[in-house]
Amino acid sequence: MGTIRRALQNTKLKKMILLIGLLWALLLSCGHAYQGYLGGNPNFVLCDGHMGTAWYVDRSSLVVGKYAPPQYILAVNVVTVHNADRGNTAIGGVRTMRYFYNSDLGQMYIDRNGNDDWRYLNPRGSWAETGVSMPAGEIAFALAYRMKFYGIYSDSFYDRI
Repeated sequence: MGTIRRALQNTKLKKMILLIGLLWALLLSCGHAYQGYLGGNPNFVLCDGHMGTAWYVDRSSLVVGKYAPPQYILAVNVVTVHNADRGNTAIGGVRTMRYFYNSDLGQMYIDRNGNDDWRYLNPRGSWAETGVSMPAGEIAFALAYRMKFYGIYSDSFYDRI
């Protein structure tokens, strides 16, 4: 009877060790968190990360195209970093994003084609609808005017700006 108990306890111990090992491996496989600033450079502010790719707003590229409250137009470059969740910091692409804001209506739009073809960015929209466009637009507005536009992101999001 004592041998059976020891064998059962030994099996339980092995299972527990295996479970702890699996949990540890799972935690390690999650990779690195996205960096708040690309390579530690505060000119490149993290705006979003999704499925290993991160997007950073280049604060030095901000251009005010229109300042006529309640209407504003801003443009900013957004850089893409693939495998950022694994520590990669190499820029994989740069895209200029242009935004129109109406603060009276509380609406933000992105220019689809660079020719005033504005698409509304719904603050309650899904990531599939708004993607990187909305957080990048939020950062652009906060950089230009030191104010939140939609104000829907966490404090840590705005603290990076």
